[in-house]
Amino acid sequence: MKDDRGVAVRLQAEPRRLVSLAPSLTEIVFLLGQEKKLVGVTRYCNYPPEAKTLPKIGGIADPDIERIVAAAPDLVLCTTDGNPREKVRALEEMGIPCFAVGPQDLSGIYAAIERIGRLLGVPARARREADALRIRANRAANRAADPAPGVLFVVSTSPIIAAGNATFMDELIRLAGGRNAAASFSGRYPRITVEDLIAVRPDLIFIAAMEGVESFPPEVSRWKEIPAFRDGEIVSLDGDRVTRPGPRMVAALEEVSRAVSAWRRRHAGAITKETRGKGR
Repeated sequence: MKDDRGVAVRLQAEPRRLVSLAPSLTEIVFLLGQEKKLVGVTRYCNYPPEAKTLPKIGGIADPDIERIVAAAPDLVLCTTDGNPREKVRALEEMGIPCFAVGPQDLSGIYAAIERIGRLLGVPARARREADALRIRANRAANRAADPAPGVLFVVSTSPIIAAGNATFMDELIRLAGGRNAAASFSGRYPRITVEDLIAVRPDLIFIAAMEGVESFPPEVSRWKEIPAFRDGEIVSLDGDRVTRPGPRMVAALEEVSRAVSAWRRRHAGAITKETRGKGR
């Protein structure tokens, strides 16, 4: 089977010892009921809670080759854009098969689950789990009529960095029935000034809350000119859930969709006036 690098990965038998080089991959292994095969995970693998107790082999960007080799895996699961390519190549040169995935959207996550399930010998379960996630995502998608609220998804509050086009959070916003307020900026994760915020006037702001990214600094006096700050429409979400390209991304969609729907209910009167003013 070819991975997302285009590399053909061939296994002599069903793998019994796995190393995961990303939290999203660890979550997929647990989803498939194959967690007993894990002999090494990154220090960031903290979900489900049982993953915290597994042997650590370093980080995503700095996996420890010696620890991985000592774990004697017969398959290493890795990512195309998070793990250093030279480290993955080093493992392969030592005869350790590596399978890399790099999902860029929800469909890519479902596909990764099914492909990893085939590698681990549980294709039927993988299909069931992927289908269940698809059904949940379809139910969570908010197809409410325009106008859609301008939504800003912030991954850093100082400096302010938002999720732009072609990101998972952009997809969550669109599926939830909003429009990405950062879509006009260049780059996938543009750095945004307060003046930029005033210009795009987001109605709703999500913060991908992680250590050091819990809230905005309080000293900016002009934030009252921004609807989301004026109306208190700032929602903090679990940063791991909304940034990891794994099974919990669907739960993130459900949460974002509920928040957008709640915003619509709170602002129903204003939406009606705006719609009438446009002659609709």
